[in-house]
Amino acid sequence: MPGDESLSILLVDDSAFFLSLLADKLESQYRMTTMTATNAAEAMVELGKGSVDCIVSDYRMPETNGLELYEMVAAQHDVPFILLTSEGDEEIASRAISMGIDEYLQKKSVREDEPLKLLVNRIRTVVEQRRTQRKYERLVDNSPDEISQISVDGKILAANETMATAFNVSQSELVGQPLSAFLPDEVASRRLEEGKRAIAAGSAVTFQDSIGVRHFHNIAVPLSATSDVDSMQLVTREITLQKRNERELEQKSEKLAMINRIVRHDINNDVQLLTGWADRLKDHVDEAGMDTVERIEDTGNHIAELTAIARDFVESLEDDTDIALERTDLGRTLEAEASKKRTAYEDANIVVDDLPRVEVRANELLTSVFGNLLSNAIRHNDSEQPEVRIQSQETDTNVSVRVADNGPGIRDDRKESIFGKGSKGPASPGTGVGLHLVAALVDKYGGDVWIEDNEPHGAVFVVELPKPPSNRGKSTAGEGGTDSETAHWPRQTE
Repeated sequence: MPGDESLSILLVDDSAFFLSLLADKLESQYRMTTMTATNAAEAMVELGKGSVDCIVSDYRMPETNGLELYEMVAAQHDVPFILLTSEGDEEIASRAISMGIDEYLQKKSVREDEPLKLLVNRIRTVVEQRRTQRKYERLVDNSPDEISQISVDGKILAANETMATAFNVSQSELVGQPLSAFLPDEVASRRLEEGKRAIAAGSAVTFQDSIGVRHFHNIAVPLSATSDVDSMQLVTREITLQKRNERELEQKSEKLAMINRIVRHDINNDVQLLTGWADRLKDHVDEAGMDTVERIEDTGNHIAELTAIARDFVESLEDDTDIALERTDLGRTLEAEASKKRTAYEDANIVVDDLPRVEVRANELLTSVFGNLLSNAIRHNDSEQPEVRIQSQETDTNVSVRVADNGPGIRDDRKESIFGKGSKGPASPGTGVGLHLVAALVDKYGGDVWIEDNEPHGAVFVVELPKPPSNRGKSTAGEGGTDSETAHWPRQTE
């Protein structure tokens, strides 16, 4: 708490001289605002007039002593209370603390401490503690979780409004009752045992339990009650919906695994048979029939690509929570994918510019990223001779790969949405999942993908991937490279 903060202090003592002296020092030396009272009745009147941050009261006063005043104050107000006792009043001080008084000091020490540093420090401490407690209580009361304090014998010592609402009772009706009065015996017993385990371990314990079809996540935290009886704080959150979603996710995962098996085996085997039969037909058909055979081959190759996309997509979903990244040779991956597409699309011209021999952080599915981009650039190309050019640029920390085509290009309003699940152009023969897979994988690699316009026409898909840490700051383009950036593409594709 800032030392120059103006606190409002109520001083209570039957000695007017002591009150005047103490009030003057607190105001002149510590900029505190003070009010004074010579007995309990005056103190209660002053409390009713306005805000008081702390009460400092003598114990020995006629008619009503300091402990009795504290009881009167506690019944109506939430104000920190410091009790001043005489020498030899250790028993009184012990009673005061057990009753809930925040702090006590010997009156002698206050008189002898000319700057009043000890008293001022105690005032500031108890005020800050009370404010922190109020913030915590507001947090607990407004929490969507059920929060309670439970003794080792299973009695509810305190409970927030959320817990009261859950059992359709008031907070006061919860306090003092055994936990088993509101929960099934086996559930109450389990929560109590976990709480005792937390107390014994001196640390929080988490566990889950169920009541009928409802599921709960619990945290038991060891506490110490004011009566010196060990207790625990129990935080309970209902996770029924979460459990239901987890079961649905498991079922979906099982279905995805089944689809993956079908795609990888049954459909892929049938596609291989289809393309094999088409190849055998070439020796038995005329020129007109050859056109049909080639269409069958093209369709078979397309189906094979789609099954590969579906396989990779399912595998990427299965690795959604944890993906192991490894050092992957980018140049070798690009060359291999370009070679595959040249075989599949003989009419397309695929040009690979000088590529850096550099590694990136990825995994085996990186082939799917560039395989899909190359297929997309060729299949969606309306020119007589599709052309695709692969270029790269390297910096200290990243490598960017550009896949540029001479096709119709992509409108500005679709350059971001095209990576969404199921997105495709109006005349697209694909499923739209290929580019979604590209974006999902690049994101997992910690990279980025976006679309630019090609010149004079067409689109450029740019994939930016991070280097492994040990490769950063090193140029791998050869002796002619620079330490900061090595460019591998011209401003315009040929």
